[in-house]
Amino acid sequence: MILNGFNSALDVLSFYSIIHPQFKYRIFSKRLIFISCSLLLISTLIYMWLTSESASAFRQDLKQLILNKIVYTNPLPYGAKADVIYVLGGSPESLELKYKTAAELFHKRVCRNIWILSRPGKTYYSDSLKRNLTNDEWSLLQLNEFGVPGENVEAIHIKKGFFGTFSEAKGISALSKRRHYQDIILISSPHHTYRTGISFDKFSKNQSTSIYVHASDERVWLRHLMVEFIKLKVYQYFLIENNKPKI
Repeated sequence: MILNGFNSALDVLSFYSIIHPQFKYRIFSKRLIFISCSLLLISTLIYMWLTSESASAFRQDLKQLILNKIVYTNPLPYGAKADVIYVLGGSPESLELKYKTAAELFHKRVCRNIWILSRPGKTYYSDSLKRNLTNDEWSLLQLNEFGVPGENVEAIHIKKGFFGTFSEAKGISALSKRRHYQDIILISSPHHTYRTGISFDKFSKNQSTSIYVHASDERVWLRHLMVEFIKLKVYQYFLIENNKPKI
């Protein structure tokens, strides 16, 4: 009886929505608003709890769990040499730490050639030049402060794509092939290393090229790790077939 009554009510609502089309849109709009507000409330409560003192231990466990999934390094063997070091792109703060790592390898005489991603646009103001530095000038200046001469650095232009790391892997792999480079060191942020490794492996698997992944000393918040985990899954499921880096 209850079921029959429910069906009758649905019939009435359906009939009414046919006569008054605006009726069903009002119901849909209210439902959409309710769902959106509910999701916003739930997200806010989760964020408040995750940032509270009581969730400190949980945050550390979650952070370590994600790091285990997204971090992958494959350093150059001791005593070996590489043809080139490539520093992947990033924010100025991230790049500074990557340049420091690249400079350390340079001074150990592991490799004398450093490639950086050429980035259009301008950045910080230079008092000595009385103008804003270009992004490439700033990069060269940073490396020079770490003791790397400008003649050992080359800014590489990469065709920009929606997936930045994927585009870098495609462009750098093609350039390495043209120059007959066989041993490449990649400098990436720690939480980007797995995605970096599988991206470069995709384009170098049919070449006699060895890829070595080194991590900078960058440290990030839990939210950045969660975003990176999602990015990694997008790469694994939509861009890269064999998604485990070669060791």
